Amino acid sequence: MNKSYPLLLLFVFFSLSFPCAASPEQGGLPLPSAIRNLNKQNPELLRLKKLLASGQVILFYQGANKMRKEARRYRKKGVTPQELTDGLFLCYLIATAPFIDLNDYNNVEWVSEYTDVDHTVKEFMSNTIPFIALTDKNSKLPNKEEALRFYLSATALVIKQFHRQVDYAFDATEICACMLIDYASNMSDEQETKLFNKTSAISARSNHARAVIKRRERGFIRELMACFPTKAQEVKKYLHLAGYGDKDIPALLERTVGRAPEAAYLYKGLPKRRD
Repeated sequence: MNKSYPLLLLFVFFSLSFPCAASPEQGGLPLPSAIRNLNKQNPELLRLKKLLASGQVILFYQGANKMRKEARRYRKKGVTPQELTDGLFLCYLIATAPFIDLNDYNNVEWVSEYTDVDHTVKEFMSNTIPFIALTDKNSKLPNKEEALRFYLSATALVIKQFHRQVDYAFDATEICACMLIDYASNMSDEQETKLFNKTSAISARSNHARAVIKRRERGFIRELMACFPTKAQEVKKYLHLAGYGDKDIPALLERTVGRAPEAAYLYKGLPKRRD
């Protein structure tokens, strides 16, 4: 084997492990008063909580995906306080759960054979929250504003997590991996297969995360505008929570809402567009 290959191999495996690492993270996510006494939640939600606490991430996401689909009934104007509480708890669990860790090769094989269920669950976390009811001035739901701000914070955290799933330097890593597979003759067939499968899985998930970010950005900006139609600083506060700096916000607005009249207030104090 060429003397440079051990160093190249080290670089590739370090690069491949970086975007996959994910641990539970609240990221400053506030806990709504409605779910602070978690022992009073329904059994299915408590089961998901235990799966997450014990590190059974794939089983957690499978269960959360089933509940997320069923929780669409929460997306209605006449949601009950208990339905709201359940939705908030499910939202909290999804937002703070780690992504499936591809540093464990068993997970690489599972993701390749089945699906990116963790991406799907986090992208459609909004199904658990009755956004219409929380923004309805006539709604009598208790702690409505607290619940709404929690949801916006959770959405910001999830967008930030998806950004971390994107490996912006992956092209270089993929080239190195291909070079190792093609020219490192001392690699066993098993090593080559594992390196190829992991590289392919990370590439696919990185590209999928980019697509999710694009979709969620547009929806998030619209939600923030609906919540704060005249308060640009409130909108920017949640964008900061999602990981966007002041310098990122003009481009974010341009690719999501553009220069629509209803978005004019968000551009105040930002550089004017050059034609």
